[in-house]
Amino acid sequence: MVKGVGVMVTTGVIARLFSLVSAPILTRLVGPSPYGILALIGTVSSLAASVALVGIDLAYARYFFAGRGDHSSAVESFCWRFALGLGLLFSMTAGIGWWRLIPSASVHRDLALMAGLTTMAAVTSVMATTRQRIRGAYARIAMATLAGTGVGILVSLLLARFWRPDSWAMLSGTLVGSILSLGILGLPRGQFLLQKSTLDSRERRGLLGLGLASMATAPMFWVINSADRWFLGLWVGAGAVGVYAFSASLGLSGMMINSAITTAWFPEVSREFEHSGECAPRNIARLWARLAGLHMVTWLAVTAAGGDLVRWLADSRFHGGANLIPWIAGGVFFSGLADLANTGLFLKKDLKPTALWWAAGATFNVAANSLVIRSFGPMGAVIVNCLTFALIAGGMIWSAQSRLYLPLPWGRLGVAALVALVAGNFLALPWSESAWRSLLLKFPVGILTGGLLGWVLAPDWMRRIFLIQRSPSLV
Repeated sequence: MVKGVGVMVTTGVIARLFSLVSAPILTRLVGPSPYGILALIGTVSSLAASVALVGIDLAYARYFFAGRGDHSSAVESFCWRFALGLGLLFSMTAGIGWWRLIPSASVHRDLALMAGLTTMAAVTSVMATTRQRIRGAYARIAMATLAGTGVGILVSLLLARFWRPDSWAMLSGTLVGSILSLGILGLPRGQFLLQKSTLDSRERRGLLGLGLASMATAPMFWVINSADRWFLGLWVGAGAVGVYAFSASLGLSGMMINSAITTAWFPEVSREFEHSGECAPRNIARLWARLAGLHMVTWLAVTAAGGDLVRWLADSRFHGGANLIPWIAGGVFFSGLADLANTGLFLKKDLKPTALWWAAGATFNVAANSLVIRSFGPMGAVIVNCLTFALIAGGMIWSAQSRLYLPLPWGRLGVAALVALVAGNFLALPWSESAWRSLLLKFPVGILTGGLLGWVLAPDWMRRIFLIQRSPSLV
């Protein structure tokens, strides 16, 4: 489990570096508006993909370990056939929806094809990644992620430079990267997909029931992460959405940690729960707290570096978004906490409270954004999003603990959160007029603060690291 998270976190960091290296070139080539269009079409395709999956990927990871041999194969066959069938349907829906949504006079209407293709690529990618997750093939997932990201960015840069510097170039690069990633991940054999699953009706209802409950969170997540962009586009314009989206691309860097943890966490925690008996809650709680600490360190790192990176890497037209990043990173932190909070509900196969809390969060988000963005613009939007995820995380922790109690070390978690919050308030400010000098000045302070958080939440791990550093022969 820890090894899997480590591999995926490292992969996410490297993939993010690809984006950072390309940012100075791409932002100058295309400008803010194509970033805004990319963000808007992304909201359409992500919603369509989420609805098409109906949470079947999560049910796939949970039920695969509930049986053995032929039963696991039957679960896999059913989930793949179901996901690909709905994926094809909703890919066409996304394309038609984009065509109808965009005014006929707009030059962006012809992106309807890309909306459909990126939707199908997203559905297939989620299923292919889940297939490798349950097999513990994290190295293969890492290879696919890095190759897809790197090639996708390279294609986007080449197309923007030599073909057309707009959203077509960016979307084409993304699609090429997705196809390459799928080629590395691999898909089930055609004969396997054509074979009818042997699950009986009760087992299928159980799979779909768990999936549908978790699926309810997907459109809610889409609403929360898209409403701000649509309100900004309506009241401020596509340029502002582009600046906001670029800042979000840095502020959301912590999502790679969230994705890495989720990739390894749910299949492995399911295996632990099924096989470890009475020891499982204690073991799960111990690692739960440490992963929460990793989210704190991630928030601190993004908060400290994000504003300086905007000033250093991006064109001056994007610099106004630097002060949004701490709040964006705060939303990512609480989103990661909500994923961890889902553990108890996932293991008990009862995700109804998850759906209810996400619905409450989405309702609050839309209502608050409609009141705040017109007056406070992007800053109001990021504060609302952060508060939304905090509400969801708090509610889900309460619900999950009432169903499967995990002995979490709340005292240590509180101390660590206070340390991170105090340090983040100082590190968020620029420490020099030069962005790179500011980053260098902050770096040792950030390392020391991260180490302190490690000692608070994982003292045994820190002692082991310290001993290895003093005595390399212990390795």
